[in-house]
Amino acid sequence: MVKKDPDYKKPQDSKSFGAFLKKRAPIYLGLIGLFLLFVYPALTEKDLNSILDDSFEGNEQIAVDMIKFYSGSNDTGITILEVIEEKINEKHSDQKIFEHKETWAEFIVENIENRNEGFTHEVVFMFNAENNRSMMYGWYVNIENGEISPIDATSKNIQQTVDYFD
Repeated sequence: MVKKDPDYKKPQDSKSFGAFLKKRAPIYLGLIGLFLLFVYPALTEKDLNSILDDSFEGNEQIAVDMIKFYSGSNDTGITILEVIEEKINEKHSDQKIFEHKETWAEFIVENIENRNEGFTHEVVFMFNAENNRSMMYGWYVNIENGEISPIDATSKNIQQTVDYFD
């Protein structure tokens, strides 16, 4: 009778999947490490859209989307939301402002169908950062014909930037 040696290990087949992984494990671990080091932070970075509340319904959602995605009369170029984000980043260039807990942004939508001829909603964008440094932009919106009109001079500057951007 032949006794089996308890310390004996069966030689691994060089064509097995386990041998394949063992041979290349440092390469895969290195690639995963590089992904976590360079790609993951870029994917999880916050921007203006990530802090906005998007809980509107019906016509209010249509009005907000018309402002957020308005990209000029010819529908090319940048959007109003991208221009606003650029303005915020210029004002707070020394920091990642969207990462702070005190930073918030919101759209306020009011139905003005009966009060203002030609427009159905008033959409106001408000942004507030630390030390109460706030920004506010507003537009009148007609959801039936797609027309938007700025409320004040700062909103008009944003809309003109979008309209004349190449």
